[in-house]
Amino acid sequence: MSFDLSAINLLRNGLVAPGRPAARSTGDSGFAAALTGAQADAYVDAIPAAPPKEVMDEVLAAQRAIEEMHARGRTLHFEMEAGRVKILVQDLDGNVLKQIPGTKALDIATGRAVE
Repeated sequence: MSFDLSAINLLRNGLVAPGRPAARSTGDSGFAAALTGAQADAYVDAIPAAPPKEVMDEVLAAQRAIEEMHARGRTLHFEMEAGRVKILVQDLDGNVLKQIPGTKALDIATGRAVE
């Protein structure tokens, strides 16, 4: 399995996210009323229509980093091999320039000093 992080298009995804209508019970009958004993309309929204602002800020920061790498002629490529993740730095033609060990990637992600 592999995927391309440069395929993220947050601007389009943010504009397309539709609002969801509230779920309504049918009066004093139905599953929701049976569980709650309520006869009024019920509103169910377990999944928000959009991620929290903090999450969107982090995703946008990641997208900016991807765009900067692409501008320098580099991409990150992730592959699963024998149950392990391979992290590859490639040029825009797909040639592997470097493989990054998972432990080093974790160090970078957690802000530890990297040589």
